Amino acid sequence: MRAGDIWQAIKNSIKALRNGEFLLRVRADKLYLHIMYLFLLMWLSIMLSLQVDKTLTKAGENKATIEQMRIHHAEKEAALVKVRSASATQLRLSRMGSEASMPTEPATILKNH
Repeated sequence: MRAGDIWQAIKNSIKALRNGEFLLRVRADKLYLHIMYLFLLMWLSIMLSLQVDKTLTKAGENKATIEQMRIHHAEKEAALVKVRSASATQLRLSRMGSEASMPTEPATILKNH
């Protein structure tokens, strides 16, 4: 085959595609329903893939949010335990007659070693 013949065949195929006659020219008109079924399956596959990706993205974001909330909860719980133990200590000291209490000012360094 010459290059001119190949070029002519490509031009004819493009023209047939544009006019909607390509399947008739390659004698695939009997397979039209199978081809449409294949495109439908491909479209469904792409749509399901996008849905799965969207769901996994949401799950990842929710996992990060849950982890942040877990950290926040642990911080609040630690603060609550600290307050509870400080008040319990204060109560025990007052029952024992001690005048020691919670510090009102931060500790100062008297001398450096």
